[in-house]
Amino acid sequence: MDGNKDDAARCVRIAEESIASGDKERALRFINMAKRLNPSLSTDELTTACENLDSVSENPSLSENHKAVNHDKVEPKTNEKKEVYTEENVELVRSIKRNNDYYTILGLEKNCSVEEIRKAYRKLSLKVHPDKNKAPGSEEAFKKVSKAFTCLSDGNSRSQYDQVGFVDEFDHIQRQQTTRRPRRRRYTTTRSDFFEDEFDPDEIFRAFFGQQRDVFGGATRAYRARQARAQPPREEEVNFAGPTCVTMIQILPFLLLLLLAYLPFSEPDYSLHKSQSYQVPKTTENMEISFYVRSSPAFDEKYPLGSSARANLDASVIKEYRSFLFQSCRIELQRRRWNKKLPTPHCNELHDRGFVDRQIPI
Repeated sequence: MDGNKDDAARCVRIAEESIASGDKERALRFINMAKRLNPSLSTDELTTACENLDSVSENPSLSENHKAVNHDKVEPKTNEKKEVYTEENVELVRSIKRNNDYYTILGLEKNCSVEEIRKAYRKLSLKVHPDKNKAPGSEEAFKKVSKAFTCLSDGNSRSQYDQVGFVDEFDHIQRQQTTRRPRRRRYTTTRSDFFEDEFDPDEIFRAFFGQQRDVFGGATRAYRARQARAQPPREEEVNFAGPTCVTMIQILPFLLLLLLAYLPFSEPDYSLHKSQSYQVPKTTENMEISFYVRSSPAFDEKYPLGSSARANLDASVIKEYRSFLFQSCRIELQRRRWNKKLPTPHCNELHDRGFVDRQIPI
C-alpha cells in the first residue's frame, strides 16, 4: 500500500510539471493514474488547474505569470533526469507485482516446456527491465520475473514449487531451508541462492542475453548503478572454525567406525528375507508366515515348539511381516497413480490374511 502512495505522489509531480509546460492531456492522464493508485488523494486543485489551461492560454499575461509561478516550483528538480513511461508500462508492472503464481507471471501453463519458459522470460524481461521500463516499481517486477524464470527452469525447484503452487508459500519454505544451512562465505551464485539477499536479477539477465551492452540501444545501465549504490557494504563473515575443529570433523567418521568395531552387539534370531547369514527356512505356527534363521538346531533348542518363547517370537515375526506388507502396499498404490495396470500383490495379501478389515481401494 505504501508503494502505491509513493507511485501516486510521483504521478502528481509529473502532472504538475505537465501543467507548468501547458500539456493538458498528459497532466489529466497522470492525475487519473494517481487517483487510481491512491483513491484518498485529493486532486481537485490539479484538475481545476488543468481546466484553466485553455483560459490561461488565451490571456498571455496570465499565462506568463502562471508559468513563472510553476517554474519556481519545478526549478529545484531541473537537475533530475526526467523519467518517461506509458500507462501500459505501469499496468504491466502492477500486474506482475500483484500476481502470486510464477506460471501466470510468465503467461504459461503448468505443463509448459523449458524452451517455452525461456522464450517467455526473453520476451517479458525485455519489457520490464528497469533500463527499458521507467515505471515505478519496475525493479521489483523485474526481480520477480527473474525469480520466476530461475525457479521454473530448474527441475528440482520447479517440482517443489508445483507442490506448493503459490509464490509467497514457496519463498517462505526456501527461506526456512536457507536459514538451516551453515553460514559460509560464498564466492559464486548458485540456483539455491536465489531466495537469499545475494540474488541478482540483472546477473540472470546478462547470463541469458550475454554481455552485450546495447540490448536497449545503448542504455546507460542505470539499474545496475542504482543497485550498487543502494546495496550496503556486506560485513565479511568471520570463520570461527579453526584448523583444529576442521580436523576433528574430518576424523570423526573414522572414530565412530573404530568405536562401533569394539562395541558388543547381537544379531537378530531371524530374518524375513533369505540372505547369506539366514539360510534355514522356518514357518510360524499361526498364519504360516515364512522366515529364516541362522541354524536350525540352535533355533529349535532356544525356541522349542509349543513354548512361550516360540509364541512370542512368532508374534514378533507376524507383526514385522504385517508392517512390511503395509509399506510395500503403500509403494504399489503410489505407482498405480501413473499406471493403473500395475499389480498390487502386497495389498491383496494384506486383505487375504485379514490384516485389514475391508478391501483396500485400488
